Amino acid sequence: MATTTVSDYVIWAKHIHDDNELVARVRSMWSGQTIRLEVDGVRGTWRKMDDGADGRPTMGLKPVGAAQEVWRYLFKHRRGEVVTLKVAEEFGGMAEASSFAVSGALIFAPLGKTVEEREAALAALLDGARQGYSSDGRAMTRDEMHER
Repeated sequence: MATTTVSDYVIWAKHIHDDNELVARVRSMWSGQTIRLEVDGVRGTWRKMDDGADGRPTMGLKPVGAAQEVWRYLFKHRRGEVVTLKVAEEFGGMAEASSFAVSGALIFAPLGKTVEEREAALAALLDGARQGYSSDGRAMTRDEMHER
């Protein structure tokens, strides 16, 4: 059974001890993917954090829904204490990894739009010149533009 110290508003993969499989699983998750964890006996949903601004993956789990309330309580009242972690089993004993497709696991996509919507938006942006948006080609300084 894995353990972690309550030290932040999230669970960082590097702070999960005694269960290398769980650490590997958290590291292999994509941003927005969820996992059901039992933290100190309380089951809840945890979401892999979004990638950083520079594109590197953030190796942490954020609590979702009721798990967020439980974790905030632990952070406020039991900061610094060690709590137990384990992957919650559901669907008659099947681990969530094997029941991912069956369970309809909650996934938060980094972009809420579909590929088609993004392509249409890009095409409309690139089509701007044909829609009458253009510069008259006059070069001027900032002072001339603001009539200073």
